[in-house]
Amino acid sequence: MQIKTQPPVKVLSSSNRTTLQQLDQFGPVIKEMYEDIVSQNAFVSGPLCWIYHGLDGKPDTEFTLEITIPVSGKVESSKFKVKELSPFKALIHTHDGPFEKLPDSYKQIMQYIDQNKIPLLDESREVYLNIDFDRPQFNITQIQVGII
Repeated sequence: MQIKTQPPVKVLSSSNRTTLQQLDQFGPVIKEMYEDIVSQNAFVSGPLCWIYHGLDGKPDTEFTLEITIPVSGKVESSKFKVKELSPFKALIHTHDGPFEKLPDSYKQIMQYIDQNKIPLLDESREVYLNIDFDRPQFNITQIQVGII
């Protein structure tokens, strides 16, 4: 685990109120976002990132999920928002393997945070470096937990 400040980044963004139990419904949204970018001959400049605001780990708690795709070039959208993410200081951990095992990595992170008395923000991010639905053991997810 390491602490690092992520730089600002221009993204196409979709903000949604949801719960952990409903996360599997956002595949079509992601596809639409990529289609929107490609249709404008813009450039996808980084990996897909999900940003969680107010997530407490409980399956029924409603929180804000912001789905973002880094972009460069001229991008406009009537359906999604184009914005710049602010710099983000985070404790970073790389999770290798199936998404179903992500809670195990979060437990490790939270233990480290508790042991080191690191104050948290209410924002965390998952950057999907590799997504392989056919071979989930090859998924690579960078978990970024916001810290003060």
